[in-house]
Amino acid sequence: MAGGPDGTVPGQADVYLHIGLPKTGTSHLQQVLWLSRERLSADGVLVPGATRQAQRLAVWDLMGRRPRGAAQPEVAGSWQALVDAASGWSGSHVVVSEEFLTNARPRQARRAVDAFAPARVHVVLTVRDLGQVVGSVWQQGLAKGHTWSWEEFIAAVRDPASGPATAGGAFWLHQDLVRVLDTWETVVPRERIHLVTVPPASSSRHLLLERFAAATRLDTAALVSDLAGANVSVGVAEAEVLRRLNQGLGGRLNERQYAAAVQHGVKPALRDRRSSARIQVPAEELGWLTDRATAMVAEVRARGYQVAGDLRDLIPAPDATDATDGSRPDEVDDSELADAAIAALVAVTEKYAELSGRARRVDGAVEPSGDGGRASQARAHGYRAQMGVLRLADRNRWARKAVATYIRRSSRTS
Repeated sequence: MAGGPDGTVPGQADVYLHIGLPKTGTSHLQQVLWLSRERLSADGVLVPGATRQAQRLAVWDLMGRRPRGAAQPEVAGSWQALVDAASGWSGSHVVVSEEFLTNARPRQARRAVDAFAPARVHVVLTVRDLGQVVGSVWQQGLAKGHTWSWEEFIAAVRDPASGPATAGGAFWLHQDLVRVLDTWETVVPRERIHLVTVPPASSSRHLLLERFAAATRLDTAALVSDLAGANVSVGVAEAEVLRRLNQGLGGRLNERQYAAAVQHGVKPALRDRRSSARIQVPAEELGWLTDRATAMVAEVRARGYQVAGDLRDLIPAPDATDATDGSRPDEVDDSELADAAIAALVAVTEKYAELSGRARRVDGAVEPSGDGGRASQARAHGYRAQMGVLRLADRNRWARKAVATYIRRSSRTS
């Protein structure tokens, strides 16, 4: 099918692949896209997938990823289903967002782009300054079961040959912008690669979304923008609790079990505390991170990509960290650690109680009928009422006085 003078194909929607980088606001952007899909559809933009997880499962299918301990039969065939939806779209363009695509090797990138032929494929990368990314990646690793201390992690990032490959090697596989660009440039021309810089924390909370919309040709008026940020990080004490919990678990849980118990049970309670210091990179680490970021920016600028934002946002600023006293992110006071550990224990207890109640359905059990059953139910209601009064008395001094009076009178008549 012949293309137009600008390379477009009549009747064929362009496809924008937002491939990350991870920890650059991707979860927030994906949430906005999903909640805005009906408005975007009216504007001619397709956000494909029947569920919020559909794009992630499709990319897992493309890349061959399967979580440990989870069969997930819905993964198989989901990539082709996404491609079919995009190919059948009669609007202006399609937006797919999944940061796992940063893992793609050249042949996998080729497979992804070829699948949408004859559509034009654009690649979009959101990029954040390394000084902000490195702490986020460390705590995310702990939330996925790793046990590296901050010292081990940052040393491996500084020199991947000196530490665990799951720390330093994996960090640069996802965060080496030039490497990721080299991979995707083998299949997408440079003029269809778009960079979106994550603005400084002091900027308007809508600025990243505005930049992303500019790079993907989205009308900001069609986007749901009044959302809280996704993936709020835990603090330093909470991160240490996760690390020690992982040490105790010793890798005995599979991926699905760990997600249910820790990521959906323990971590939300730790994250919601927000009472310990935020994870920040110590000042003495900013020098080499700044050197690495400066070299990366120079290479990107020389290549001339389209940039939504300012490449200077990618250089760690000296005031980007409050850890100017040389403190380390894993130096935690024992009292802070104890408070965070209790919060984790409370969360696990509540989660276990909830799941146990669902499984047994004790409150929904059918009482026996007949006179004996009705008498038994009456006694049960009476007992619950009595305990309810006692619980109320714990919170209300007038109820407490009434209970005390009742007890005194009962003791005199007994």
